[in-house]
Amino acid sequence: PLSYGGAGDDGRGGMRGCLACLVLALTSNPAVADEASPLGMSYVETKDLRLVYFDPLAYLTPHAVRTFTGSLAWQRRMFGWAPTEPVTILLKDLADYGGASATSMPRNKLIFDVAPLSHAFETYPASERLYSLMNHELIHVVQGDLANEDDRRWRRFFQGKVHAQPEHPETLLYSYLTVPRFVAPRWYIEGSAVFMETWMGGGLGRAQGGYDEMVFRAMVRDDAPFPDPLGLESGSAPGDFQGGANAYLYGTRFFTWLAYAYSPQQVVTWIRRDDDSERHYADQFRKVFGLPIERAWQDWIAFERGFQQRNLDAVRMHPITPHRDLVAAPMGSISRIHFDEASGVLYGAFRYSGVVEYVGAVSTRDGSVRRLADIKRAMLFRVASFAYDPATGTAFFTNDNLALRDLMAVDVGTGEERVLLEDARIGEVVFNPADRSLLGVRHQNGLATLVRIPHPYDRWQDVHTFPYGVVPYDLDLSPDGGRLSASMSEVNGDQFLRVWELARVLAGDVKPIAEFRFGQSVPESFVFSRDGRYLYGSSYYTGVSNIFRFEVATGEIEAVSNAESGFFRPVPLADGRLVVLTFTSKGFVPAIIEPHPLKDVSAIAFLGTEVAEKYPVVKTWQVPPPGTV
Repeated sequence: PLSYGGAGDDGRGGMRGCLACLVLALTSNPAVADEASPLGMSYVETKDLRLVYFDPLAYLTPHAVRTFTGSLAWQRRMFGWAPTEPVTILLKDLADYGGASATSMPRNKLIFDVAPLSHAFETYPASERLYSLMNHELIHVVQGDLANEDDRRWRRFFQGKVHAQPEHPETLLYSYLTVPRFVAPRWYIEGSAVFMETWMGGGLGRAQGGYDEMVFRAMVRDDAPFPDPLGLESGSAPGDFQGGANAYLYGTRFFTWLAYAYSPQQVVTWIRRDDDSERHYADQFRKVFGLPIERAWQDWIAFERGFQQRNLDAVRMHPITPHRDLVAAPMGSISRIHFDEASGVLYGAFRYSGVVEYVGAVSTRDGSVRRLADIKRAMLFRVASFAYDPATGTAFFTNDNLALRDLMAVDVGTGEERVLLEDARIGEVVFNPADRSLLGVRHQNGLATLVRIPHPYDRWQDVHTFPYGVVPYDLDLSPDGGRLSASMSEVNGDQFLRVWELARVLAGDVKPIAEFRFGQSVPESFVFSRDGRYLYGSSYYTGVSNIFRFEVATGEIEAVSNAESGFFRPVPLADGRLVVLTFTSKGFVPAIIEPHPLKDVSAIAFLGTEVAEKYPVVKTWQVPPPGTV
């Protein structure tokens, strides 16, 4: 049975920061929630769940309850989890890209930002967002809430699970006694969640992801050092441009290797908190696997080097597409870019270790860099949305990318910076030379809306709001401004490249004139050729991120590169060559390639696939999609 409570106004406001904590505090008492909420909020309650949400998100509550119910049933079967209390979940819309966080101390809580996820470089799975996030975050709750008799005895003594407080260092011990796995390193916490999430999602996830395979393939090719567990936790891992994502990257890979080298069931036993399990995660590892973590980690590294060398040998069975680097050193993460062929200058947004993220102009002739504007809250892989008007020398970009995005402009000649639209929540911007307008995608209340921003960019016009789960991204316009292209994510996770006549779209007709279905592979950064005949973009469609060419008139698609690591975000040049981002173990490097249609590119082996073939049991671990619960 469901019980409902609360009501209120439209929930509007610019509240950020600790709002989630305030919301959970206000709604922790049913008597408070039954009154009209001053924040415009309501709740749904079951035996195991208390779902709190802003009223505009009410349409998502049945789906959220189903995803929770399905994941909870799976967690009970897999880990023997009997929740010590109902899980409180908050649905909010205070960021323009989706994400979630979880804690089990002192209470079981999940917080979801319901906006569409970023699929940059396929670092997020292509499955439905609440489904994948719920599966991942509930693993975290399970890790903290699971208890054996010893833990339960300490919880009775302390009257609950103790959250460590910096002001009282002794509480760290109390926390360890009541929630022992909470003090495990982040690579353990995130690696276990991503590994399990992948199989809970039917194999969709980073344990079988093209990005992770590319990173380790590039590390072996570049002879990059692998961190040890302590170095990883202290932040001294190689590839620092990835920041906190290293915990996900290395943790997931180590768990996947353990499943392959030992068994998936032993991985589950390591995560579980049974009566005979050891309190410390490292002691439990030795008990389950029979050796210390440090030795197993070195065993994994030795395996990884051999595994990726075989992948490199497979890729090299066909000629590798030559590329010429345009800069001397990797530049970390790079947004969509514009290349001025006359001056040899690259314009874009850049994020790498040791500097404040910025919009800049990079000379490919002498290597000099001009910082044009700092970026507030840059994203890890996308950095920011970026567009360019070559006629006026204006670069458009987004600030507050981890919250509610602002649309900005900077004159690349003078460095004069302007705020065009504050908290507009618009990204994926692309410039239309035909009328100097911008097109973009606005995220609000979990929905994506195509918008048009006419010059002088002081307002936007809604063009079309797509149903939940249907999300356009990576927009582009043909050189004459007549056709619009976008990658599209459907609610079931299918990915499409689609093309429309812009005039029809603006008139309300969103039926595409051409499309290509990529399945669960993400079509990324497809852009029109100079003559408008083709779209060039990248995808892990064949296992390695290569550049593909889509012919709009015929719907035919073909690979035009064979990359050793991966090529991304192409920019067509007048002579038919492409500026691309090529991946290295230290970040992305702008380079030039000559695209040529290829008949054959080699497949690589995925470690996750090797796990599934060796231990088919993981194929039975899928959580039923929410529509079947």
